[in-house]
Amino acid sequence: MLIVLVLNSILYFWNLGINGWANYFYSAAVQSGTKSVASAFFGSSDWGNSITVDKPPLSLWVMEISTNVLGFTPIGILAPQAIMGIASTLLIYVIVRKNFPAISALFAAAVFFTTPIVTLMSRYNNPDPLMLLLMLVSVYAVQHAIESNRLRYLILTGIAVGLAFMTKQLQGLLVLPSVSVAYLFWGNSTWYRRLKNAAISGAVMLFTGGLWMTVVDLIPADMRPYVGGSHSNSVLELTLAYNGLDRIVGTEDASVANLIPEQFRQVDSDAGLTRLLNANYGQEIGWMLPAAIIGIPLIVLGWRLLPPKRGARALAFMAVTWFLGTYLVLSFMGNQIHTYYTEALSAPLALTLGVASAIYVQHHRLLVVRVVAAVVILATAVCTWLILSSVVGWPEWLVNAIMLLGALGAALAVVRPPVRWLEVGAASVAVATMLAGPLLTSTLNTTLPQNGSNPVSGQLSKSRASINRFLDDMKHGDPEWAYDVAFGQMPNTAILDKLTASKACLWAAATTASQTAARLQLEAGRPVMPLGGFAGSDPSPTLQAFKDQVENGKICYFLPQDEFLATQSKTSTVSGISDWVKGHFELEMAGGQAIYDLSRRIE
Repeated sequence: MLIVLVLNSILYFWNLGINGWANYFYSAAVQSGTKSVASAFFGSSDWGNSITVDKPPLSLWVMEISTNVLGFTPIGILAPQAIMGIASTLLIYVIVRKNFPAISALFAAAVFFTTPIVTLMSRYNNPDPLMLLLMLVSVYAVQHAIESNRLRYLILTGIAVGLAFMTKQLQGLLVLPSVSVAYLFWGNSTWYRRLKNAAISGAVMLFTGGLWMTVVDLIPADMRPYVGGSHSNSVLELTLAYNGLDRIVGTEDASVANLIPEQFRQVDSDAGLTRLLNANYGQEIGWMLPAAIIGIPLIVLGWRLLPPKRGARALAFMAVTWFLGTYLVLSFMGNQIHTYYTEALSAPLALTLGVASAIYVQHHRLLVVRVVAAVVILATAVCTWLILSSVVGWPEWLVNAIMLLGALGAALAVVRPPVRWLEVGAASVAVATMLAGPLLTSTLNTTLPQNGSNPVSGQLSKSRASINRFLDDMKHGDPEWAYDVAFGQMPNTAILDKLTASKACLWAAATTASQTAARLQLEAGRPVMPLGGFAGSDPSPTLQAFKDQVENGKICYFLPQDEFLATQSKTSTVSGISDWVKGHFELEMAGGQAIYDLSRRIE
């Protein structure tokens, strides 16, 4: 396992600084938290405390602690993400190894850490790595609760799930049904005691996950920043709507919809059982999806082949149900799905394959087990061939070689080898085939700089309707409004000089599109107010509140973004603020960019 962790560390830490500030939106919030305790508590985008990010601040707190130790640098922000990714790999191994052979635990760990979306997000500053680590902690704790019958492990489960909720709200609860049912069915005590312990764990979860949001909602609105992502300035609404039902059933008509324009969609929605294999998600998570799906019937139908221990059966149940639940949610949720959401599937996928591989390791002498293993290997090879063939950049000989290697591995898996060394060789060919595509893509991820709100893995897709094609077009300024939302405008020196010198104001400037505001704030070292929050749709601040802040000399400059505003409703708060500024203050140009000095009214 030490070798796996070393390889994992190299993959996640190598060239880590290539992503710079990564997601400017979160890096600016980390910067804000290092400047003000209040900003840290609320998760404010700026230390003027105008508005929060659209997630609870737990992952920001981790990065703020790191930057206090390592300094406020990109490495200071990204290092804990890589560490959490490596810790998740170790937990995958420990969870599987507790009841299954070491080789199966190593395979599950390797599947996990080479999955491209895991590599990508472990080198990025989104909340997902922390959420996934906490979900794995809950599985680990339930395993121990089942086998030791000790309440403290269930309390740890409640804390872990509560903190996963505190990281990314409802997405962090995807593991909850699996761990709950597993404990109730396989716990080693009376039903009364199991129900009582589960209730205690649930109470701990509710307290841990709900404390921050309750405190924030109880604080009067005029004494705290606006809750970003909500329309009513409420964390409860943020939880149930923006980060809840809107994600599940939302469409492109919603105010915070997925940014992909209609011309980039082949159909109205790509929702369905094959969604995660298409051009948008295949490179992220699709490589071993067929293997896991085929492995589930092997686990279910071969239930008696599993070790009879409670922990082994409980883990098999948790792995399969967690995988299926997450897979179905991602496959059928609305069009507000982002490619990086697929990281939520990586851990249960690895655990499922770990359990399925254990059945093969322990019962490979059975013909039916060998046939299923052959189908899994061949299906993975075909899937890898299809994914690598659907993108530009990989040589054809390499793609074909993986396919041939897969066919060889499948054939060797069916035949019962006469000697041990042939058996080891066949297994090595099979593992190499299954890991080849993900490892190549994950390694490529370490060479590709990623910024903005939607990082993507791998090579450019051949499909013109894919998300990574759209993002590539955006990076080249087409369409400009989308670039402003996803990446933010590049600050120029003249603008930054003005903002840096604006010491008299609480906010150096205000602008629409939070990524632009974040980039300005990071470079100028002065708070910048992101009007309307992440997507410009939040009613924060109101026009009157903005006027009052200007009158009181709290905002020095306003930077217009007309391309972005063209996508907003004419009656929106940000449009009203922009129109008021343009009608009452003098426009000037600084380094070719428009800026309004809010101290210079039109006479």
